[in-house]
Amino acid sequence: MLILMRKVVFIITALFGFNTQAQIEDINAVAGDLIFLTEKYISPAAEASVYQASGGWYSNFTPKKKFEVELSLQFNMLLIPNRNKTFLVNEAELQNIQIQGAQTSAQIPTALGNDDVVVLEGQIGSDTFEFDAPEGINENTVKHGQLQATVGLWKETNLIVRYAPNIKINETNYQSYGFGVSHHLNQWIPALKESSYYFGVLFNYASMSVEDTFNEADLLIGTINGIAVEGETLGFNIIGSKSYKNFDFSTSLGLTSSKFDYSVTGTGELLLTVLNQSLATLNTSKTNFRADLNVNYRIKDFSINSMLTLGTYSNLN
Repeated sequence: MLILMRKVVFIITALFGFNTQAQIEDINAVAGDLIFLTEKYISPAAEASVYQASGGWYSNFTPKKKFEVELSLQFNMLLIPNRNKTFLVNEAELQNIQIQGAQTSAQIPTALGNDDVVVLEGQIGSDTFEFDAPEGINENTVKHGQLQATVGLWKETNLIVRYAPNIKINETNYQSYGFGVSHHLNQWIPALKESSYYFGVLFNYASMSVEDTFNEADLLIGTINGIAVEGETLGFNIIGSKSYKNFDFSTSLGLTSSKFDYSVTGTGELLLTVLNQSLATLNTSKTNFRADLNVNYRIKDFSINSMLTLGTYSNLN
């Protein structure tokens, strides 16, 4: 990666007339700082999208008949903890970019944070540039709707598909889709075949995209005006369920494994190449443990359901 950056930076310096070793080092340092700040800014939103996409995969866990269809309209609300709204930046962690003024450290909003403005500045050769750090969505929750369908198959197995249309919060867009497969285990365990408790497993896959645009940052050799995240997550859950009259109670323990790809948008092809090639090398895989608490109330062919997912974030579906 370092060799690639040096080659690209060499071309940049040739095109823009930065012909001293000091200027080349300045550009390398700016690129490194921007990668560091980008990861800090967007990673909370990327992880939050996993919890948005991991809840509500079932309304009740009683076995469905073959080819029985269940349709659901879901409202999803992610709670944003204060600890994930800002990140601390100390100038000692940066190579070229600094906090404008006498401060040597500052709390900068993440993509999930508020709209406080922190001005950053840097220098390439004798030229100085400054820009506002990106702002957050300035909300305490992230809300969206999604559609889901479940079809009963053979051997008490269910196929689940879902789609969450694009939502926009200020200058941030979120969209996801996914599918899952659940399977009941009582049928394979003689002692549980006549039980009123139901046990099973659920596997799910979800694809998420988060796009955030902000005020253009002019870095002399190009501009940056947005960050995009493409994510995929695989989930595994162990589920236990109990029905009582018209109520279904269930709980599950789950594990999700996620992978994210970051990219920045703007102008200046060579600047974007340096940043996006470097972002591609970041280790953006995450593993999260989570728990679900679920209550379902049946009214003939309809039901009202509520599921709370707990983990790094809390999500109500």
